[in-house]
Amino acid sequence: MRKLLQLITLISLTVCIYNAQAQQANPNNIGSVKGVLQDTAHNYTVKSATVSVYRADSTLLNYQLSNNYGEFSFRNLPLNNKYYIEVSHISYTLLRQNFSLTGTQTAVDLKSLVLHPREIALNEVQITIPPIQMNGDTLEFNAAAFKLDSNAVVEDLLRKIPNVTLWGDGQITVNGREVKSLLVNGKEFFGGDFKMALQNISKNALQKVQVYNVKKDETNPLDSTLTVNLKLKKGKDTGHFGKVGGGYGTTERFEADGNINFFTPKLQLGIIAAGNNVNKIAGNIRDLTSNSTFKGVGTNVEYQPDFRATGINRTNTGGATFSYNFIEKPTYQKKSALTANYFLQNKNNDIISNAQTTTTIGAGTNIVDNTSSNNTTLSNNHNFDSKFEYAKLNHRLNISQNLSVNTGETNNRSLRSAANPQNDTTSTNNTAGRNNYTNKSFGLNADYGYSNYMNYKQKIKSFNVRYSLNVNDMDNERTDLTTFRSFVNAASNRDFNRRYYNDGSNINQRLFAELPQLKRLFFGDKRLGNFDFSIGNELYLVNSNNSNDVADFNNSRGDYIANAYLSNNLRTNTLSETPSFSLTRSFHKSLSNRFNRSLSFNVSAKQKFSYQDNRSDKSFQNISRSYSNFVPAASVNYYKNQYGEYSNQFSLNFNTDVRIPTIDQLAPLTDSANVYMLQQGNINLREAKVRDIRIYLYHYDLRGKNTLNYNINASVNFIDNSFADSMFIDNQNRRTIYLVNADGYKSASLGGNIKKALKLKTSALQINLGSSVSFIKSPGYVNDAFSFSNNLNTNTYLSFNHTYKDKLSVEIRENFSFYRGRQNAFNTNYNGTNTSSALSGSYNITKKFTLNSNISLNSNRFAASKSINYNIWNASAVYRLLKGNNAEFKFTALDLLRQNNSIINTGNVNSFTFATRNVLQQYFITTFSYYPRQFGKSAVKKQR
Repeated sequence: MRKLLQLITLISLTVCIYNAQAQQANPNNIGSVKGVLQDTAHNYTVKSATVSVYRADSTLLNYQLSNNYGEFSFRNLPLNNKYYIEVSHISYTLLRQNFSLTGTQTAVDLKSLVLHPREIALNEVQITIPPIQMNGDTLEFNAAAFKLDSNAVVEDLLRKIPNVTLWGDGQITVNGREVKSLLVNGKEFFGGDFKMALQNISKNALQKVQVYNVKKDETNPLDSTLTVNLKLKKGKDTGHFGKVGGGYGTTERFEADGNINFFTPKLQLGIIAAGNNVNKIAGNIRDLTSNSTFKGVGTNVEYQPDFRATGINRTNTGGATFSYNFIEKPTYQKKSALTANYFLQNKNNDIISNAQTTTTIGAGTNIVDNTSSNNTTLSNNHNFDSKFEYAKLNHRLNISQNLSVNTGETNNRSLRSAANPQNDTTSTNNTAGRNNYTNKSFGLNADYGYSNYMNYKQKIKSFNVRYSLNVNDMDNERTDLTTFRSFVNAASNRDFNRRYYNDGSNINQRLFAELPQLKRLFFGDKRLGNFDFSIGNELYLVNSNNSNDVADFNNSRGDYIANAYLSNNLRTNTLSETPSFSLTRSFHKSLSNRFNRSLSFNVSAKQKFSYQDNRSDKSFQNISRSYSNFVPAASVNYYKNQYGEYSNQFSLNFNTDVRIPTIDQLAPLTDSANVYMLQQGNINLREAKVRDIRIYLYHYDLRGKNTLNYNINASVNFIDNSFADSMFIDNQNRRTIYLVNADGYKSASLGGNIKKALKLKTSALQINLGSSVSFIKSPGYVNDAFSFSNNLNTNTYLSFNHTYKDKLSVEIRENFSFYRGRQNAFNTNYNGTNTSSALSGSYNITKKFTLNSNISLNSNRFAASKSINYNIWNASAVYRLLKGNNAEFKFTALDLLRQNNSIINTGNVNSFTFATRNVLQQYFITTFSYYPRQFGKSAVKKQR
């Protein structure tokens, strides 16, 4: 099977290379044309004009924008043909210039083409709409200039636009820059999810695609967002779309979902519901709606059930989304909008797990822990969130809240045993438990900002205030039955039947205030060498209350008796305040239409004051402590934009922080029922001091359609007085753990991503390479032996995404991950690898009939054991009905090879674990879906 995948990969790459070479074949039969656009009235060249090349029969061949020097150039034009160049610009009258390419004249230089301002009265020639044009600072693509199938959606249109790339992971780039925001008529479309707009809005309802930068801070070139706005045609800003569908298959598999979404110029309302037992799991309303969008005429690697999800899941979900814009045409400086979402999920989850963990407890001494468990959870989750956004000139106000209520019941049973190196069982620990819980939480965030950079007479230009409130209430009733049997010392046998009533609540509040850029307040308009400064303060309050009533079953009495040690009431108040003073120096340099560079340095002096007070029924938990630490920060930011060529961003950040020990680390109540894991406290714990250095580098290619973008990030972390485990493990796998302070904790990580896009004549290729590596050196004690544990984790992926016209889409993806854990004291070296090779394809046989398939080859290996290999193969056939492709039948075969497994292969400190869990396996299902869609009001039929 792996050889088959390699063969298919080779074929796909060969097709791409062939397509690339085909465009360059017969070099003696192609020609080129170039020229320069000038405005002689003002004596300068004209940039960003739309230049289109047509055949003599008005067939559009190619188009581009003139560069910063007014230049344009077209290559690969067939010889022995007549052409004409058409130049359009919002400030100039239309210009047409004829030319021919022959065997003797293969390169034509039109030299200087003079554009005339629109105010000069000339007889304009009315012809077709230019494909692209500049309108001020906005790049516009006219939808009418692109001929597509009548059933096409916006996503299909964007694939046709040069310099616009839709990546396989859902990211969109324009001229190499990532699109951060997608709007429809200047507003978020159903929460701002890209899929909702791109895969539902009809191309025929679209007038223009607009691309522009939204600058949040005029003084900071880094603080801008590349935005795409879909401008709908007049009358098309009212309508509805949705889906209703369902299916049934073998082994009683089913799925059903339905949603309807209405929109007007001010209002958006969506209602959705779904249920299935095929591991289609949505965690919020956005995930639920994005998985039920309409598909256009192009090929797509179809959304599939999550075959790697653990356990068997049965979910019923529903909800609603609402949005209202009080201003019909909002801008960044003028906005008033309210959004709200409600989400309900009922979930039944069954997980069966088998795990084996090998732990080193001394030089050459290991113990093996075998665990078999069965866990069943039935839960009901309600979530309601809302957000209000307001902006007016220099003022911005954002208020958001989130309310959630989760109730459920969990039943679990586990059988554990420990064995020595001779494979003799030393102990068993069997547990059975039931837990009923109710968790409630409420969160509130308010953010107000004022900025006035245009009023130079005002001394204070800006200030920011942020407030957050989080309230949590947790109630649960739990009963655990534990049986511990020792085959080494029968006197240590234990039986527990313990019941817990826990009632906990906490209130977290955070207030941050800042006065940035205060130079003008004290020194007016003096430059002071581009120095500026700001002050700020952060206040953090935590109030928590925990009431625990614990009782043990008394066999002689036949009921539960209170456990005086574990029953407790604990109240904790924590206060933290961090005032800061920041100094900034910045440098800016730019040349109109050439480049823009910015360099800034920032140093912040911060002092963090912390106080914690604990009051408990247990006297040894009545602890009050205060802390004071200097926590400085610094950063360097560099930005360079070479217009039309590339854009680079670089940042270096240094931060420090302090972590104070909690009461559960200082003086916890040790529950003896946790035989295999007893947690002790350490009253002498000191605060841990953290130093963190992070580096980011981004490169965006702005030169052409075949862009190469990359980013690199790295970090280094040091902790003094880190909280380290001091663990004692006996030969029966009983572990006693308490925390100590230890120096020497270090961690480092390095990651990056490279993306290359190639747009050919009839196809496109995307190559995406990403990798990350992390290293952690952590101190600790195991059986009184101090040692550093060195853990290395790497993950690398490589993907190829190839599309051919609207016919074929192929994605090839390779994933490789590796871990290694070493501990010097015991000379251990645990390692493992996980690899996955995947091929996904979609082929449109006709406009109505599509075949989809995906296969993944998986391999897991731990230590020196033999690799475990398994393959997952899914396939489907889709047939569309009705004029607008609004209905579809789909037959899907999943896990055709019946090999699906869930392998867990991980290492941790001085142990490694190999585990398997139950997963969804082979089934076949047939589904039917209908997509109601309408953009614009229905035409009223005239009565006779």
